[in-house]
Amino acid sequence: MNLGKEFLCKRELYLKDKGYKILPNQIKFHKNNIVFYHYTHSKFLHMIFSKNSGLYARRQVSCPNIPEEFNDCYLIEGFLDPLPKWLTEDYYFGNLGFEMVRRYIGNVLLRVELPMNFSGLYIADYAHILDCKHTNLRGTSPLDLGYDISNGHEATQAYVNSYIPVKKYEGKHMAPVIQIIRKEKGIAVPNKYLSVCKLQPILSEIDL
Repeated sequence: MNLGKEFLCKRELYLKDKGYKILPNQIKFHKNNIVFYHYTHSKFLHMIFSKNSGLYARRQVSCPNIPEEFNDCYLIEGFLDPLPKWLTEDYYFGNLGFEMVRRYIGNVLLRVELPMNFSGLYIADYAHILDCKHTNLRGTSPLDLGYDISNGHEATQAYVNSYIPVKKYEGKHMAPVIQIIRKEKGIAVPNKYLSVCKLQPILSEIDL
């Protein structure tokens, strides 16, 4: 079994445990609450901060073999830092992460602070997707995981398999992305947990 097959067959594995280098990353806390960051578009701010609103989960958890607990689930995503280093200076992917996500993450950074007992919090490793994208765009597979890149199904399977509950996360994903997951479409994070960050690390770049 090659390494990629292991990530396709098993769940909650870390690339670091297989000998890959990662940049330091840890969950941030404030008064025992978990803190993370989510980018949105400025045109959505009024809707997000309207009464009884918040961050709406409309993207479905999707892969060829969805774990049973994620059936009919939808999500929003966020970062552990305002601008994680793995987006711009990763050992294996350089700035490919930033090139990929800047196309859809929006231009306004929100700070999210949730109680640790908030349901549906996971951390996934976007490196599985990045390795597939790097192969398609730049012709090489830095992680050499051997995924079939013809349709992206194997990379998305490995990505979903990498979901680790926040309470179990050991800081060992290469490109950690936080997932807030709920059954069916709807508000995943009420706006009482949200604020607009004073510092906007990519606003000027995205507006160029």
